[in-house]
Amino acid sequence: MEPPVPTYSDLVLVGGGHAHVHLLKMYGMPPLKAKLRGVRLTLVTRDVLTPYSGMLPGFVSGHYAFQECHLDLAKLCAFSGFRLVHAPAAGITLDDPARGSGPGLVHFSCGRPAVRFDVLSVDVGSAPGGFLPGPQAPPVTPVKPIDSFGARFRQLLARMQAAYKKPAGEGCEPAPFRVVVVGGGAGGIELTLALQHRLSAELSSLSQDPSLLSVSLVNRSPSILNQHNADVRRIFDRILNERGVHLYKGRTATSTHSSSSGQKLLKLSDATLLPFDECVWCTNAAAAPWLSSSTPCETDPAGFLLVNGSFQTSVPSIFAAGDCSHNPASPRPKAGVFAVRAGPPLRDNLVSFLLGEPLEAFELQTEFLGLISTGGKHAVASRGQHALEGKFLWELKDKIDRTWMEGYQILPEMEEEEIATPAIVSASGPAAMLAFQAAPMRCGGCGAKVGASVLSRALKRVRARSASLYPDSPILSADDLDDCAICPPPPNPNSRTVHTIDFFRSFVSDPFVFGKIAAVHALSDCHAMGAVATTALALAVCLYAANESITEDTLFHMLAGATDALQEDGCRLVGGHTCEGAELGLGFAVNGYLDEGQVVMKKLGGKVGDKIVLTKPIGTGACFASEMRGKCSGADRAEALASMVNSNGRASRVLVDPSLGATSATDVTGFGMMGHLLEMLGAPSSPSGGVVGANLFLDKVPFLRGGIAAAEQDIFSSLQKDNARVRRAVSNHKQVAGELGSDVANKYYLLFDPQTSGGLLVTVDADTAEEMVGRMREQGYPQADIVGELVEVAAPPPSTSPDVYNETSPAHASLTASVVIPYAGDWTLEVTQGTYNVQHFLGSPRLITVKASYRQIIRGDDPELAKALDAADGVLSPESIAIRRSLIVLDMTVCDVGIRGFFVEDLPSILLNSAVMVAALKAVSKERQDELKEVMIDSKEIKVEKMLGKGGFGVVNLAIYRGGKVAMKQVLE
Repeated sequence: MEPPVPTYSDLVLVGGGHAHVHLLKMYGMPPLKAKLRGVRLTLVTRDVLTPYSGMLPGFVSGHYAFQECHLDLAKLCAFSGFRLVHAPAAGITLDDPARGSGPGLVHFSCGRPAVRFDVLSVDVGSAPGGFLPGPQAPPVTPVKPIDSFGARFRQLLARMQAAYKKPAGEGCEPAPFRVVVVGGGAGGIELTLALQHRLSAELSSLSQDPSLLSVSLVNRSPSILNQHNADVRRIFDRILNERGVHLYKGRTATSTHSSSSGQKLLKLSDATLLPFDECVWCTNAAAAPWLSSSTPCETDPAGFLLVNGSFQTSVPSIFAAGDCSHNPASPRPKAGVFAVRAGPPLRDNLVSFLLGEPLEAFELQTEFLGLISTGGKHAVASRGQHALEGKFLWELKDKIDRTWMEGYQILPEMEEEEIATPAIVSASGPAAMLAFQAAPMRCGGCGAKVGASVLSRALKRVRARSASLYPDSPILSADDLDDCAICPPPPNPNSRTVHTIDFFRSFVSDPFVFGKIAAVHALSDCHAMGAVATTALALAVCLYAANESITEDTLFHMLAGATDALQEDGCRLVGGHTCEGAELGLGFAVNGYLDEGQVVMKKLGGKVGDKIVLTKPIGTGACFASEMRGKCSGADRAEALASMVNSNGRASRVLVDPSLGATSATDVTGFGMMGHLLEMLGAPSSPSGGVVGANLFLDKVPFLRGGIAAAEQDIFSSLQKDNARVRRAVSNHKQVAGELGSDVANKYYLLFDPQTSGGLLVTVDADTAEEMVGRMREQGYPQADIVGELVEVAAPPPSTSPDVYNETSPAHASLTASVVIPYAGDWTLEVTQGTYNVQHFLGSPRLITVKASYRQIIRGDDPELAKALDAADGVLSPESIAIRRSLIVLDMTVCDVGIRGFFVEDLPSILLNSAVMVAALKAVSKERQDELKEVMIDSKEIKVEKMLGKGGFGVVNLAIYRGGKVAMKQVLE
């Protein structure tokens, strides 16, 4: 086995511009991925969806959907192994400013701790240039930063639609809709014509006259398109005139204000007042202010980062590309084409710098083909002194743009190339080589603890941050070095103490966010009982890094996020334990108390008639299972993270209000909503002798978008299958699992989805349920709702066979000689009688009368294979079948049986008799084996893996699961 590679260096990309998009993909592909083993890769970005600037005018025109012209940075990060820090950068500092290079920190304005780097690259685009209205003036819609322009444009559309959906009043004519665009460059021209095209269509769809639309263009230069040739300018002067666009050349926008009648006005430099309903700002690019004020890098007079031909700034370890940079030796316009072209040389130079190799200068071309769209599917070409227009040019532009986007939206399945010694190790010197060679032999026990100096530095930073943000509730002090934390007792001597513990490994790449989630999750048990959490002990597992500062940084971020969440609920971190491990992990032992006489919320206590309230949406397990496969969108990921860091503390305070009549509560975590609800239904029998059951209102259950999207793709958490075993308690399982359609089925499956940091599930008196929901929403749980009610159900009949699945009652069934076994709600395997000698894993060999109908795995009848299967029945040995949980009928009784061998746990599957199948495949002809390498079964897939069985021949396991094509990967020799 290849040794684990410790982390040696931090490469951080700030911004999701076009150049960095290229890096995000290429660093996830060999050979670069292999070269960068040992480098921790991080993307810091304000927005997780970044638009391709060349397609934005088409989006505005209505030619492209939002998803078609936006790249999902979260998916690219998942593909390439980048950590994703979703926060806006606000500054850069160096650890040793006197040195003028080396490690440093990226700072944020949102309160999260700074991110360390050894090498940094900045590609944050540009900000809107020129005058922008103040907070009291009528607002405008800036195009830059383009990352979030899509959302601002949709808001503009919504405002226009709302204006014309209102009745104009009897005898009143609809008012005109006036749009002013400021900026006469290529972007402003394209946007002007795109807006006119789209808004005219929107007016028509609202049954309004498109002539109500008035479009004006303001340009400070006497001519438009100054960076293009005269022929191009003449073409667009003609087009703008033909389209009725009002041109205001040689004038600058100076201010906006409102008239006495409320009309919004744009004032120009010649005192002209332009009335407008919407003003779109598309002026020349300006630099983000923090680049010049809060970085150690030199900037030009306009505030852009100065770079050389290798994209290095004045600080050798900091690089920059795209609109935020300026190369004085080779100046270029602020255009997306140059950011795209900068991607490959920036990629190579960053790798070279990390490995200590020479950098190469790159000079961008001076001329480029510009394809400028005109609103409809028509474009003008501009290159040098040449100009051309036509529909075919729009088609060319569309093909070029779509091809570029597909290169980053459709990602390949790549296998990591194995390398004995990563390049970064060789480049880092003898000490790094020793650390790499020692990685497989890292000690266990107390020898696996994080070093004292590293721990001390990390805790010092956590204390300093906590004291600054929470001066009234500091965490453990630097003097608290005793073996145990000494804590005061609860304020009331008759209070009862509560204790809980939780731990899990990281599933998000940002340790700060992970720390928050882990703490919120650990506190939730206290919150569900209505207890006050007072102290917590942490158990933190850090990845081994050869560079101590990386271990320190990881630990600091994880504990900083955790203390933020703990402090929000008034809980102090008073100690803990740290160690090294193969994966990042964090957990807490939380202590708290319940006041004397306080309402104590337990799982049992609900009564018939109570309503069921859920405070937070479900679907986190499926959402992050989807992210692991690179299928979860950045927006859906962000929604799920926001839900998980939302503490249940405020909900707990609502819960214990006696006037609201809560009768029981629990938090929704690993067993899923259905599993935890079933725990709550263990209440005493109803007065009439029945038992307490529940009706769930599936249309009222709040779901995360990412959970629904994952379910639609058949992606679920690896624990989903185990949780779904409780489906036997669902009386109408077959109906909701398929008969009512896929939309219902997808939501139903998510009821079994294991949740991390889920909401509270509460039973409450029916008379006060609506009031409780209202209070929950006021406290920051906007999706809280009544999702069901407790009802009386008939008691189940007695049974001597508790494992039997019954489709007609929640837990029991009668047996027949041939039954259909439901498994994961999606596939059935008919079981008929036969005779096998089987070794049971709990006892001695026994004779069972079971045989699977193998003919189901082949489309149609296959006499040759069927004959071989029959012949193979005699070759089974007692060792060839072991036990796995699945219901099988034998001699009118039920037993757990299964198959020995490799099993893919995360596939909802039925494991067939591998030994028989192997023997059958051996018996058929070589030609027939070749034909069987790809077998279709009603759009199901058979996955075949090879391993060696005790019987002396290869064992093949066949797993049937939903979705995909059939691929028989291997037939034994």
